[in-house]
Amino acid sequence: MKLILLGTNGFLPTDEAQTACFMLPEQGIVLDAGSGLYRLPDYLQTPSLDIYLSHRHGDHVCGLHYLFGGLFKYLFTRSHAALTEELLETILEQANARLNTVHLHAPQTALTELKNRFPHLHDWHPLQTRETLPNGGALTSFALDPPREETGFRLDWPGHSLAYVTDTIADPKAAYVKEIAGVDLLLHECNGPDRTAQVMATLHHSHTRAVAQVAARAQAKRLILIHKNPIGLTLEEDLPAARTIFPSIEIGQDGMEIEF
Repeated sequence: MKLILLGTNGFLPTDEAQTACFMLPEQGIVLDAGSGLYRLPDYLQTPSLDIYLSHRHGDHVCGLHYLFGGLFKYLFTRSHAALTEELLETILEQANARLNTVHLHAPQTALTELKNRFPHLHDWHPLQTRETLPNGGALTSFALDPPREETGFRLDWPGHSLAYVTDTIADPKAAYVKEIAGVDLLLHECNGPDRTAQVMATLHHSHTRAVAQVAARAQAKRLILIHKNPIGLTLEEDLPAARTIFPSIEIGQDGMEIEF
């Protein structure tokens, strides 16, 4: 099963990385819709799309503004024809039709605001604790910090599992760790290096050592650090020490394709 990292930054896109967006193209599933969603036309494979939003922060939903344009580009590039007024009208009609096949799932606490923010999108669904996925899969959602709205996801298919955790303070004793136990692939936010641990906690974000401890406690098979800080707080300096806690750890990069 393939995962594409369309955006691995937190809070601000840069020349190196867009904001949070992760896609399973063969399943027609997108996790969060940050600015990386603009890359959707290059990977879309399915006639419909399910987008699961972890919360309403702008860096996780701003890409919804590009959804119609992405569908238009996808359809136009596959028409292999010169752009004429007639073709333009046809593709606009087709893109509008495709927009109605995009299903958006968000926490109940975020739905009203998101519907108002993106009035061109219509098929909204309250995120359920358990969602059915294509090909015999299931998505489980779980609270990361109950006083806040951020939600984590676990996706399971026979022989494949993935967990997505963002915008939280990593703690191996946190309740969510049991929800991600034994996953093949863990995507976990890591917004700053260990030397910024106190600042990260103030910002409600994670640092490297704590994320490695979470992965080890959960007995995940592989860890990818995501939601990176875009202001030059790099994580490479922490990797040697982090790998003594959890060896299979990598820093996520835009465009990375992962088989799990």
